[in-house]
Amino acid sequence: FPDHDAGKWQKALDACQAFIDYANAGHYELYKVLDGDGNLDPDRSIYELHNSFNKEVIFARSSVGWGNVTGPSGFDGLHLPRGVRGGTQATGHMAVLQELVDDFFVIDGLSIEESPLYSETGFVEDPAEDLTGNAEVGTFRMYINREPRFYQNVFYNGRRWHVGGEQVWFNKGGNSDNSSPQHVKTGYLSYKKVHRSVYNQGTHPKSMYRPGILMRLAEFYLLYAEALNEVNPSDPRVLTYIDYVRERAGIPLLTDIKPQIRGNKELQREAIVAERRVELASEGQRYFDIRRWMIAGDGAGNGGQGGVFHGMDMDAETLADFYTRTEVETRRWDNSMYFAPIPLNEMQNSRMLVQNPGY
Repeated sequence: FPDHDAGKWQKALDACQAFIDYANAGHYELYKVLDGDGNLDPDRSIYELHNSFNKEVIFARSSVGWGNVTGPSGFDGLHLPRGVRGGTQATGHMAVLQELVDDFFVIDGLSIEESPLYSETGFVEDPAEDLTGNAEVGTFRMYINREPRFYQNVFYNGRRWHVGGEQVWFNKGGNSDNSSPQHVKTGYLSYKKVHRSVYNQGTHPKSMYRPGILMRLAEFYLLYAEALNEVNPSDPRVLTYIDYVRERAGIPLLTDIKPQIRGNKELQREAIVAERRVELASEGQRYFDIRRWMIAGDGAGNGGQGGVFHGMDMDAETLADFYTRTEVETRRWDNSMYFAPIPLNEMQNSRMLVQNPGY
């Protein structure tokens, strides 16, 4: 492999700068929805972003229609939990791991390790405990006071479905019946991009078109911040462009709650990694991010792709015991997986090719 060339970051920054200049000239903008008082509505902004063509979308597959809610072939059907109308044959295909649940911020903009608002003890007794207004009595406290992106990405135990109002329970004995092999095995269902109007009953639409978004402006804001940080970490635009994404997500800005990280390359890099993790969750970016950052082998708890991954305890006999981090599976990783093997027939056709390491 060639020697490390720090100049590549300058090339990346030049490319990002050219695009950011183009975007900021009025061609693209972060998608935002305002309420009746002119204030940002982060929940609607995050939800509606993925359900329409808008000025944040840079590249999308217009031919993708996402299917329907009535069977396992459609996007909404694959995300439909047991216990919801029609959720019997297609439930549990799109699980969320505990590691991702833990990575979403708290409403104060801090991580679960940093925030005084976060708790994993007991259940909500008074809805006022949840500053976001998303919880009801009986909600496990791990799921309250979380940022808007958490509620748009994760469907957790005891939450009510958006149409029909059915309360969904993944624990044993709940209306989901986790004896089914199709049941969501982590105790969490992916909720991102699920359309809030489709419902397999009455006159509700059974299918709703959404574009297949491959690139959007928030990703490029974070790429720009990353390139700036690697070239010149003292550049104030590093935090500015991270904060553009955080502001739309409805959480406090880093410049306000963590001004001490400004100019610190390592701490700003950590902030960018954390922001990309939750902003782009389930959008196909993480696979490539952890490879270019070379953290794929760092273990599940450190953002890697190998090691022990967790969910809730699906075999627990009581509801209280269900909320226990439990091993779901152990995934193998070795560093040869940073690359794919070159096909044997291509190796045989050329004397110049050298097989990738480990194969």
